[in-house]
Amino acid sequence: MATGDVTPIAIANRTGLDARQLGYYIQQLVQLGYLQRRHPLQPAGGKRRAVRYHLGNPLLRFWFHFLFPQLSAVTRLGPRPALRELIRPELSAYWGRCFEALCREALPDLLAQEGSATQVEVGEYWDRSMQIDVVGLQDDERIELGECKWGAVRSSRAALADLEARAAAYPNPRNASIGLRIFTRRPIRPADS
Repeated sequence: MATGDVTPIAIANRTGLDARQLGYYIQQLVQLGYLQRRHPLQPAGGKRRAVRYHLGNPLLRFWFHFLFPQLSAVTRLGPRPALRELIRPELSAYWGRCFEALCREALPDLLAQEGSATQVEVGEYWDRSMQIDVVGLQDDERIELGECKWGAVRSSRAALADLEARAAAYPNPRNASIGLRIFTRRPIRPADS
């Protein structure tokens, strides 16, 4: 899962287990807190068959992404060269995924700071054609959609236009009002707008 096999079929193919046998093991790992089961978050009535599994523990996620697949190289190179040659080149993409999780965690607090008193269910959305990093379904029928940018944002207008296009394709059967948010690691300078 740390290498990108997050669907039941991909996991079964990688492990060599039959998908029907795999269900028991995945369920045990979910109950122990090692794995998280995720569905694309959408208003009631949408399909919930799509599922992805992710390593729930940050230490395990780091270990299985960077170290476990390359243990012999890490041992051979030593700590500093392994960090420089094996980990640093992929670290920014890894932090980007961590940043998405942090943004999902922060959304309820941001809404509360803005004066919203409603409950919010937070997750993400994906289908075959797009991914939305942050989705917040509020009890007052408002939907918050967000895009997370760990790297440099060249143009806030372009980022917002991209999110608007994704929002137009997001399933919204009740025609709820949608709020758009761009989460960035660094403030966007006015010249970048």
